[in-house]
Order: sequence, then C-alpha cells, then structure tokens
Amino acid sequence: MRWLFMLMFALASAAHAGDAFDAMRARWQTKLVGTPDLDRRAPEVRDQLAARSAAAQDWRARMRPDADSPALWTDIGDFTNPKGLLQSAAVTANANRLRQMALAYATPGSPSQGDPRLAAAVSAGIDWFVRTLYRADRPAYGNWWDWQIGAPQYLLDALCLMDGQLPADLRRRALAAVRWYVPDPRYRTRRDGTLYLDLPETGANLLDKALVAILEGMLGKDAARIEGGRDAIGPALDLTTAGDGFYRDHSFIQHDYVPYTGSYGAVALADYARLVYLLSGSDWPLKDPRAGRIFLWAREAYAPWIVDGAMPDAVRGRRVSSREQDDHRVGRGMIAALAVIADAAPPAEAAQLRAMIKGWMARDKSFGANYLGGSDGVGQTNVPLYELGRLKAIAADPSIPAAPEAPGARLFPSMDRAILRGPGFAAVLSLASPRTSTFEFGNGENIKAWWSGMGVLDLYDADQSQYGPEYRATIDSARLPGITTDHSGGPRPVEWKKYPNTEAWSGGASDGKLAALGMAFTLREVTGSALHGRKSWFFFGDRILALGSGIGGGEGETETIVANRRVSDRASLLVDGAALSTGSRKGARWAWLRDAHSGSRIGYVFPGGADVQSLRAERGGSWREINDQQSAVKVSGLYQSLAIPHGAPEYAYLLLPVAGESATRAAAADPGLRIDSNDERAAAAEDLRSHAWFANLWRAGVASRNGRAYVESSGPAAVLVTQADGKLRLNVSDPTQREATLELRLLRPVAKVLAASPGVTVVRTTPQLVARIATAGAAGASFQLECLPEGSLE
Repeated sequence: MRWLFMLMFALASAAHAGDAFDAMRARWQTKLVGTPDLDRRAPEVRDQLAARSAAAQDWRARMRPDADSPALWTDIGDFTNPKGLLQSAAVTANANRLRQMALAYATPGSPSQGDPRLAAAVSAGIDWFVRTLYRADRPAYGNWWDWQIGAPQYLLDALCLMDGQLPADLRRRALAAVRWYVPDPRYRTRRDGTLYLDLPETGANLLDKALVAILEGMLGKDAARIEGGRDAIGPALDLTTAGDGFYRDHSFIQHDYVPYTGSYGAVALADYARLVYLLSGSDWPLKDPRAGRIFLWAREAYAPWIVDGAMPDAVRGRRVSSREQDDHRVGRGMIAALAVIADAAPPAEAAQLRAMIKGWMARDKSFGANYLGGSDGVGQTNVPLYELGRLKAIAADPSIPAAPEAPGARLFPSMDRAILRGPGFAAVLSLASPRTSTFEFGNGENIKAWWSGMGVLDLYDADQSQYGPEYRATIDSARLPGITTDHSGGPRPVEWKKYPNTEAWSGGASDGKLAALGMAFTLREVTGSALHGRKSWFFFGDRILALGSGIGGGEGETETIVANRRVSDRASLLVDGAALSTGSRKGARWAWLRDAHSGSRIGYVFPGGADVQSLRAERGGSWREINDQQSAVKVSGLYQSLAIPHGAPEYAYLLLPVAGESATRAAAADPGLRIDSNDERAAAAEDLRSHAWFANLWRAGVASRNGRAYVESSGPAAVLVTQADGKLRLNVSDPTQREATLELRLLRPVAKVLAASPGVTVVRTTPQLVARIATAGAAGASFQLECLPEGSLE
C-alpha cells in the first residue's frame, strides 16, 4: 500500500506545483497526516489511526448539525453562560473535534480515509460552527485564548484537510471568522473585534497568532496576510530583560513573572517548529536574521531541561495540575518538536540535536517497551504522525549516536531555577524572588501550589514515574522536598495574582560544573505567614549540601523536608542502619531510602547530627482538588517522607543521589566536607575531595575558610572558588540583581590574573586579590577570574 500513498502525494504535489499557495497547503497537509514513506502498519501508527477513526465515527453518529440545534454535541455544548471560561473552552473543544474528524478522513491508512459520510459530517459541522458559534461579528466571551488561538488553529487545520470537500462559500465564511477574531496577530483583540493597540502579544501567544494569520492567508490565497503573520514573529525572536520571552541566560518567562520553559515555552517550541517547517521552501521564507536563535534556544534553553525524556515540573507552571500533562508526556512532545527543528538547523547543530534526541528516546522507559507507542498511562501517543516519522528515522539511523546526559550545573537566574546533572540523576531547584512568582493560579488550575517555588529540590533518578500520574494529585503540597514549611496556605489562591518572595537574595554562582546557590525567603506575600529564613544548596557535582539558618516566625510546627518520595510497597527507609519508615530519631547521622521496585537509591547524611522524623503514609486525593477542570475520581499514592523539625533555626544535610547503603554509611563516617559557616552573615563550606569552596554572603562582609577570613565582598554575593590544572578560578555573582558594582577581595595574594570576564576590573593582585565587578544589568550571571595562585590556598 505504501506505493499508493506515495503516488497520491506525488500527484498532489504535481497538481499544486504551479501555485505557491497550494504548494504551501500541500506541505502543511503533509505535516498534519505524515509523510508518504511512514510505515502505517507499525503498531504505534496503526493504533493511533484506529483510535482516531473510531472516535471520529462516534462523533459523527452523535453530531446534531441542524440549523436549530443548540449544540453539535451535548457533552461539549455548554455555551449558555457568556461569562464563563469553561464555556469559551467548549468553543475550542468543538473546533478540535472537527479537526480530529477531518484528520480521520484525510489521513492515508486511516480506516475512515475517504469516507463520504464522515466528509459530509465535517462539512456540516464546520457550517454549524461558523454559522452559530464562531462567526464574524459575534462578540467573544470568556477566555480570549479560545477565540484567538485555540479555536482558529483547529478550524484552519480542518479547512486545510477538507479543502476539496467544502463549498466555496463555507470556506469563505470560516476564513472571515478567523480574520474577525484575529485581525492582526501582533495585538490582542477586544471582544468586539477591535484591537488593543496597547496590549501587544508576546512569547508563545504571539507565535500562535502568527501561525493563525499565516494559515489563514495560505488558505485564502492572501500573500499580504502570510507576510503579516511571518513578520509578526520578530519580537518572539528577540531577547528580553523583563516580562515575557527568552532572556540572555536562556530562561523563558510567560505572564510576566512565571518560569514556563516546559509549558508556554513548549507551545513556543512547537510553534517555532511548525513555522520553520511551513515557511522553509515556500515563497515566504523566514528571512529575519534573528531566526538563528531558534536553533540556539533548542540547544541552550530547552535541551538542558530534558531529563531522560522528561520535562521537569519546575518549569511547567500551572500545567502540572493537569493529569494528561505529566513530565514524560510533555517531554516527548517537546522532543518531537526538536526533531522537526533539527531538520532545518545547520549541520553541526542538527547532528547535536539528533544525538540528544536519540539518547532521550533510548533512556526513557516510562512508556514501556515502545517509546513512540500509546501505553503512557493517559491515552494514545501525543506524537503526531509527521513528528513520529522523524523520531522513528532518528532511532533507526545507525550513524546517529545516542548522546548521554551531559553532567554539570546550569543556572537560569532570570527565572530562579537551576539544574544539576550527575551520574544517574538530575536535581532541579525551584527558587523565588521579587522577580518571579512562587506559583501561578488561573483558570481554576493549580489550586494548592503555594510552596512550588520556595526551595523545592526535585530529584530525578531511576524512578522515572516519580513525578508522573498521580503525583501532583496526591503529594502533600505543603511538604514538598527541600522546602522549609509551616504548612501555611489558604484554601484557594487569587487568580492571576503574583505571589513573590520579597527577599531579593535568590540565585548563585557556577562554573558550569559546580554551583553555590541560595535563597533568603519570607512567606509574607505568599501564604501570609511570617516564616522566614535563609537556605543554601551547594552543588558538589555528584552530591548536594543543603544548609539553612535564621529560620523562624512560622505559624505552626516548622520543619525542613529532606525527602518526600512516592514509593512502592517494596521501599525501605533506614536511619542509622535501623528501619524507620515512621517514627523519630534524635541525633541521626544518616538515612538511606531504597525502592526495590523502581531501583531508586538515595542517601542522606547529617554532618552534625539531626533530630529527624519519618512518615510512611498512603495519601489520597483527586485531580479536581487542584484543578477545577479535572476529574473528581479519587486516586492515591504511597509516600515516604523524612523531615527535620525546627527546634533550632539551622539545619544541614548532604544529599547523595544513587548512593548505596554502604556508601551512605561511609559518608556519614567521613562526609568529605567542612561547613565553615551557616549564620546570618554567610553560608560557606568546602568539598574536601575537590578542594572547591562555596559561599553565600547574605550581606556585605567576610566569609571564612577553614577558620580564617578568606573572601570579603562589598555587597551580597555568591562565590565559588576552585583549583585545577595549577589554576585558581573564582566565580562570583550578585544574586540580588540589585548591586551596580561588587568589590570582591580574596584575602590571599595571587601571582597573576590570567583571564577575567568582561565587566571585571582587577585592582591589584597582592597582598590581596581585589577586583571590581560591574554587576549592573548582569541579571545574576556569574563572572569569572582565572589566576595563577601564590602559595597555599588553604
């Protein structure tokens, strides 16, 4: 049968060869239905086509497109409340269903391909949709997104797929409706169809609307409309220093202050992929010189976050409250988009992207034996046929190596996030500051997220299902791993409100391998609690030292959550060698958590001893409890937690990912580190194995190393000092992002400064190294000095 599909595509291409618009439409249709060489007998393809066809025929049978019908389908026909967001979502749901039916009809290999009854139903459904619900001059209601992005994208796809089956007048009316709701993609449209010229679109929303304009121009054969959509993309290719978009450090922000690489950023990535695909080779190529940033962001903004195929919750905002949007499913969709972008990338970047993609696919076992199949726990595969073909080609190409996870630390200070990758694990840190919100609540999504940005340390290891279904519906949201909590937080946040940590010290310094990170915090503008303190995380490469000081003001029992893991009934927790799944122990020196089912092994060492409490508990909940739009069906999960209750205002523990029991026990006897300070002035420690020294100076002053004054700073600073290959390297940042200049003194001489980052002025090298660092506008970035040492560094 494959020869028949290829013949059909060849004939279609020949028919449209003389018309740039039709050629573009044929290219887009290929994107929707997959390439002719895709093996449609493969299980993952066959199952997707069969499921889509069965759904389409069911919808056809239940459709009521009569002129006086109040709804096409009663299950998504609640349009009666013009003020309700859920009612506007029904507009998008109707358009999506029509698109899915058109796909079932138009896709080669589909059991419903060419079915005249289905074609008639789609035509009648589109007619009802643009006559009754989505028509020019009909005021919008509810959520603007449904009218300007969701519904038009689905409607335009359906029009493209059914192009030869629709009456000309119906096609004209449908395109006129899209033009009315999206007259100019650069600006938000009012409910009456006029433009908010003072409300320009940004980020993913701008890209979405640009694609709408291009597709409408393509189908309406309007070159000016295509050009307007293409040229509107420009601002989404710029770097920003505030608000939405990509930052110089490759952070991605949406809604002004929410880290969103894995949600709105995922939409932007998919849009970049679709736009690059659609415009490449057309009469309207993307000529903007800034377009090369798409490939840069693919490598530097997106790829660093994907962990064995998963996109961490830390950068997915309120979407973590949707069951169908778990970390691996979202990650797979983003990897699919990266595969499309790789096809248009320069050769070296394309090769790098494909190697990373092959590695992620090989390591991701969350979908079972077939990464591209549908056994993902929430339904059919979310990889469209075209992208599925690209991923299959990468997997089957022996010339493409499977790239391993690259070890090291990456900081994204513009969105208060950081990630450390080590052998067999990744640790993701979520911070907050006046610049970002600790969480986002809106559209009834993310109801209990008060603590999401307050120092959560998520550990990704052998347990690839740790953060999947049903984690967010069952985890105690006031006891997330890494946070210091008094369990405060109201029953329901205020929609779209910013909930900042008003303490500015948030961020750190890194050399790309190690990092000194910290956060001063208060809950006053988050939960309303007076709880406050200082928290540090020193990324040692294969281990993480966590320190806290000045903790006080909590409304109730305050504790630092060392661990809170979803486990199987084959999990065990040892504290100082004795089983302690639930209970307490004073002066504990170490703990070890093992789950024989998932293969997860994690060690915890308390260098000065700590009073700890453990709890093994089955927790129940529903997705409706955290998202108004989700199911109320009860789900459950078994959790093992370990916490340090705060009788004292300080804590210290060492996290050992993937460690065995013996290694944990040995680290307790000799942790290989020294804590130099942990107080209101500074947190400082040395990794004695590598002689790397880490410090967070909370204010101007001096931090000591091994009992002697070592570094002095004129203001708040994060400092990392390392020595290798006979060279001394200092990495310094202003985590408050408020200082114009930092004067840093290393209270030791150096023989010579070999290199310094732009913005660093060396004042002198002896008897102390003194450097002035122009931190204004650096947005928390690290500055480096490389020196030849003089004498001992100890």
